[in-house]
Amino acid sequence: MSTKVSTAIVLFKKRQKKNGKYPVKLRLTHDRKQMYYNIDTKNRVYEFTEEEFEKITSPKPRGEYKEIQIEFSLIEEKAQKVIKSMNNDFSFEEFKANMGISGSDKKNVFHYLDIKINAASINGYGDKSAKPLKTSLQQFFKREKNLDFKEVTIAKLQEFEQFMRDKGIRPSTYYRYVASLRSIFIMAHKENSIPTTIYPFGRHKYLAPQFVTTKRSLKLNEIEKIYNYRPEPYSQEEEAKDYWLFTYLCNGINMVDMCHLKYQDIGKDYITFIRKKTEHSSAVKRPITVPLTQDIREIIERQGNKDKSPDNYVFPVIQDGLTHKQKTYKIAWRVRKTNVYIQKIGTKLEIDKHLTTYTARHSFATILKRSGVSTEFISESLGHSNLKITETYLDSFENDHKLEIAKHLTAFKK
Repeated sequence: MSTKVSTAIVLFKKRQKKNGKYPVKLRLTHDRKQMYYNIDTKNRVYEFTEEEFEKITSPKPRGEYKEIQIEFSLIEEKAQKVIKSMNNDFSFEEFKANMGISGSDKKNVFHYLDIKINAASINGYGDKSAKPLKTSLQQFFKREKNLDFKEVTIAKLQEFEQFMRDKGIRPSTYYRYVASLRSIFIMAHKENSIPTTIYPFGRHKYLAPQFVTTKRSLKLNEIEKIYNYRPEPYSQEEEAKDYWLFTYLCNGINMVDMCHLKYQDIGKDYITFIRKKTEHSSAVKRPITVPLTQDIREIIERQGNKDKSPDNYVFPVIQDGLTHKQKTYKIAWRVRKTNVYIQKIGTKLEIDKHLTTYTARHSFATILKRSGVSTEFISESLGHSNLKITETYLDSFENDHKLEIAKHLTAFKK
């Protein structure tokens, strides 16, 4: 009867190298016997000092250490899959024959997508387009495991674009897929896995089509209707209205950031927070500051946790001690619930638009734009890294507004 096989990535301290570093090994334990396996690849040698290894294996590694931790997770995950495939008939010899990262993986598009997918699932941040992109590429190229970078040519990308159109993928979604694919080409090139000559993106090569976002924002008079709507106290509608207005009033804060707010983020006159999306970025983290208006105070008083300890979450959606997946599920449930009831309110108020929490974020940006506020200020308030992203949020002016502007051209006419 086979016993459990455990795996671990460890610093092999029995063999210190001349540079003072130790090799990293994959350790397998089975029937009280341990075996160590080399995990180096053609393009990567894993050797570190004890201090470096501690940084890699810490709960929140940064920069290059974070990337290496993800690679370690992928290696261990692959080992566990190999063990599982042996159907309780484990042997170290058979494992060795089926395990190991070959040099060919470094030329495999799916290998790099797996790194991104693992980062998003383990750490709760990163490229969430990687998983659906991998599935779409597998369908398009009709293969499951290996896709050489050389096969992703300009011509193939043009065909892939049409393939995605035929699937009904939205232009904005496809644009994110291309950005994800472009980033793994850059990642592979940095590791000297592929030459620059096969890079298919850029001027005179393949460019993803530009897209214009559909109108998601409300007019000020429509927001006024929602603001003045009086639902039953303590009802689902009141809860949804409060969450929606909180998003709108707090610089278009998204629900992930809203659910992660803690009372320590609330000062006397301002709420200050850093977007979860950029929290783990190596770039400079720019805090977002929101004036603490009376409306915001009242929403917190109605919907917030009564325990206002600094380390307690403001809203009763998530709690400390939950895994990333559990938090993600609870926030997604909160978003769905808010969307359902804010849409019901919109229908009652005869607002002929699809209302979601995202509508509140877009409305914040567009209302400010129509009020004459600069794009730079709106971009900073939303927490965007550049103005181009902000411009996709900003709705075009309505036709009647354009007509009023046009009249200025002949203002001399009486």
